Parts: sequence; structure tokens; C-alpha cells
Amino acid sequence: MMSDAELQILSFYRASELAGSILLGRLALQTTNDRLRVPLTEQCLEEARHAWLFTKVITDLGATPVRMTQTYQSEVGKVYGMPENMLDILCLTRVLEVAVLDHYVRHARMPDLHPAIRQTLETVIEDESGHVDWIQTELDAYAQEHGRARVDDALRRAETASRAVLQELRRHPAVKAYFGDTAEGPA
Repeated sequence: MMSDAELQILSFYRASELAGSILLGRLALQTTNDRLRVPLTEQCLEEARHAWLFTKVITDLGATPVRMTQTYQSEVGKVYGMPENMLDILCLTRVLEVAVLDHYVRHARMPDLHPAIRQTLETVIEDESGHVDWIQTELDAYAQEHGRARVDDALRRAETASRAVLQELRRHPAVKAYFGDTAEGPA
């Protein structure tokens, strides 16, 4: 059995992964950049799979995922605003993937973590590393074509929005109850 705080955290992961999948799927359908269509589609699939893995671990441990209206993406959107172009989207996605990877690694190392939750996190961690790699490759190619300063500026704006959202999420009662006051909180 899992605590209410743990259920909230895992449900947040589930909702955020699902929201990421939907967003990436839309981008894969709409992009005019032929080079991005395949990796966006693959990442859409993997994010949906992550949402399913979190759903499965929640149900396997005897609970039902909690309906979440807030996700990492929705909260970043409130701070950042609407991305204006594919560079903004790639930068936001890279920042998210780095934050999520770091957070999931820390979560998986928690003592007394249920083995099924640890295994789910480890599976997701494996995929997240690949996401960072392909996005960084695209950002490097964009920088060569349009200048490093444009990429660095877009990354800074994405990191600022992400940092603000993460600070707010860390104050959430479920996050504090589950991870403690020194928690890095969900990403």
C-alpha cells in the first residue's frame, strides 16, 4: 500500500508524462522540419509508455491514479507563456528532460522505496537519457546554423521558467510529506 503523498507524486509523474506525450505527438504531426518528425514521434511513444508505467505501478500497488489538472508542462506554460517557435519548444523540452532525469535518479535512490516503484523509475531513467541526447544534438545543429547566442538565450528563458515552477512545486504539501523539506520536488 502506498501513502497519499506517494500516490500524489506518482500521479503527478503519470500526468506530466502523458501531457508530454500528447504535446510531442502534436508537434510530430505539425512540424515542417523533416529532421524532427521521427525523433518527436519516438519520444511521444516513450512518454506515453512512461505514463503507462506509472499507471501500472500505481494500480499494481492497489491504488487508482489521482486526476491531475496541473502538470509540469501546464505550470511552466503559465510562467513561460506560449512558445513562439521550434527552438523554444526544443529548449523547454531539454530543460524539462534534464530536470526530470535528475529528479527521477534522486527518487530512485531513496531508502525504503518500494521495489516496484524503483524499477519503474529505473526504466524511465534509461529512456530519459536518450531524450536529452537527441534534443541536444538538434540544439547544437540549430546553434551552428543560427548562432549559439540564440540557443543560449532560449535555454536561459526555459531554465528560468522551470526553476520558478520547481520552487513552487517543492512547497506542495504532498511533496514535503513524501520527500521532506529538503526535497528537490517533482520535475
